[in-house]
Amino acid sequence: MKKIILKEIYLVNFKGIKEKRIEFGEKETAILGKNATGKSTIFDAFIWLLFGKDQFDRKDFEIIPIENGKRLDRVDAEVSAIIEIDGQEMKLKRVLHQKWVRKRGTSEEVFDGCETLYYINDVPLRAGDYKTKIDEIIDETIFKMITNPSFFLSLNWKEQREQLFRIAGTVSDEQIAATNKDFKDLLDEINGKSMQEFKKEISARKRKLNDDLKFIPAKIDQTVRLMPEKKDYSLIGQELKECDEKIKEVENKIHDKKALMDSYYKEIDAIQREINSIKQKQNQVVFEAERKDQQERFEVEKQNTEIENKIRAAQIQLNNEISHKKQLEKNIESLTAELKIQKNSIDELREKWIQENKKDFDEISENLVCPLFEIVCNDIVANEKFRKNREEARILFFEEKKKKLDRITEKAKEKSLKTAEIEKDVINITKEIEESEKTISEIQKDIDDLTIAFKGITIPEKHIVIPQQIHEWVELQEEIERLNNSMPKFEEIDVTEFAEEKKSLTAKRDLLLKALSEKDLIEKYTNEIALLEEEARMISQQIADIEKKEFTIDAFTKIKIDECENRINRLFEIVKFRLFDRTIDGNEFEVCIATNKQGVPVAATNLAEQINAGIDIINTLSRFYNVSAPIFIDRRESVNSIVNTESQIINLIVSEDSELVVKKTA
Repeated sequence: MKKIILKEIYLVNFKGIKEKRIEFGEKETAILGKNATGKSTIFDAFIWLLFGKDQFDRKDFEIIPIENGKRLDRVDAEVSAIIEIDGQEMKLKRVLHQKWVRKRGTSEEVFDGCETLYYINDVPLRAGDYKTKIDEIIDETIFKMITNPSFFLSLNWKEQREQLFRIAGTVSDEQIAATNKDFKDLLDEINGKSMQEFKKEISARKRKLNDDLKFIPAKIDQTVRLMPEKKDYSLIGQELKECDEKIKEVENKIHDKKALMDSYYKEIDAIQREINSIKQKQNQVVFEAERKDQQERFEVEKQNTEIENKIRAAQIQLNNEISHKKQLEKNIESLTAELKIQKNSIDELREKWIQENKKDFDEISENLVCPLFEIVCNDIVANEKFRKNREEARILFFEEKKKKLDRITEKAKEKSLKTAEIEKDVINITKEIEESEKTISEIQKDIDDLTIAFKGITIPEKHIVIPQQIHEWVELQEEIERLNNSMPKFEEIDVTEFAEEKKSLTAKRDLLLKALSEKDLIEKYTNEIALLEEEARMISQQIADIEKKEFTIDAFTKIKIDECENRINRLFEIVKFRLFDRTIDGNEFEVCIATNKQGVPVAATNLAEQINAGIDIINTLSRFYNVSAPIFIDRRESVNSIVNTESQIINLIVSEDSELVVKKTA
């Protein structure tokens, strides 16, 4: 088993501790002091050194000391420790360093955040390398579980179950199914799904079936209410037969009287068809007269529209050309302004070149003069060095002067080239403006000519065609009058009496047919009720089958959980875990509740029993993960004795000491 021992820890400006070095005993160490003297801070410092968090898993907590409600400036927080891993010592150090920088243009330094520095055996490392090294020593979650007795029981119950199953192993579904045929059939049906997924699936199916079943009685009741009352359908059939015979008799009487009228109607129909044909010819005569008048006006209107379209197109072309000319004029204005700027720049460069060219080397003195006594220096070496430096300064001055003049000349050339390009553009655009003005004049002349032509066109008035003034139409009208006069005269035969009798008999027959149709409706609704009742029986059976599967799943889960509980609880000395519970109405559900041997939840026991339960859990976790680390026991004064453990113990004890007191046990 990998054994991690904390040998020494050193804190500087960490939270409320200005500076503190603590050496630990290999087996057990007690740290005593009043509340707020820094006992828990030692644990926070050790966790921060390893993982950058406190014991409550917080990354953002106040590390640098605070005085009078304000963080101390230019103070670094530091934690270092010597740990022993299987007999090999290693020194770890983490520093929270304040960065202070002087921004450009300011004289004062300002706070620019903090950076974390990492060291192993006094060798600086990058953050990623430091984390990799710590991870090689121990996983963060495992470390917290085996160093803090309360950590495991503070986890979510699902996370606790997951850890317990990891260390105890799980019983396979196949092993449980081998003991019961129903279990084996259940696994065969699940076919690759998890037991939980399958249970949710059939529960959803059962809910839907129950919902469907609820609606069936209402559907049956509604169908019963819609079902008509039963009648003597044989008597109704006889009445219907008698009614049909009477209707046929009345129809024969009507047919005999109407036969006399058919010959008259045929002759009248033939004459009327001939009259209609002549009226169509009349309409065609009027249409041709109107079409001829409309064609004359259409030709004139077409010519008028063509000229209007030409004027409109020419006007658009004119507007576009005017807009183009205005844009060219704006370009001329812009280029003229730019040309003026360029010429002014050339003048400024010329003046700058003249002023720079006038500059000459300023020789301060021919001899080296002492600045203190203001006399010529007699030191030959100093004078020689002075003359040499003066000559070098002269050469450097003229070289720099030439470079400046060359740069000014180069800029002036660039400006001149730019000026020439602008002047060329001005000339070209001026020509474009002249061409545009010519085009505008030509388009305006075309518009004027078209306008004159448009005003000279006169559209003829529309003529109203009067049929009576058309000779051909009048002749056709005379033929219609002749045919109307030849129409045969007859007296209309009255069949109203027979029609009313038939109407009365037909209404009676409809009522009888409706009554007979109710027989089919009753049979239809009876069949529907039978189908609904059968559907209800089938759904009830499906629900019963699902409930049997749910019972089998619950029994399977209970046996599996019981076996898992036995496996898990054999790993602990004083703690037992209950992984299954029941609701008030007897339904089972998954839990994870740590209890003592009497079955009392650990959370409901006293502090001493809770701490010992935590150590018992740590012992099991250490054996499983094959690693031990220092256990920090807070409020150790509440416990008379603790369970045996192979881990190093660090007791945090409340006492009357105003400063921390350390007592080691070898």
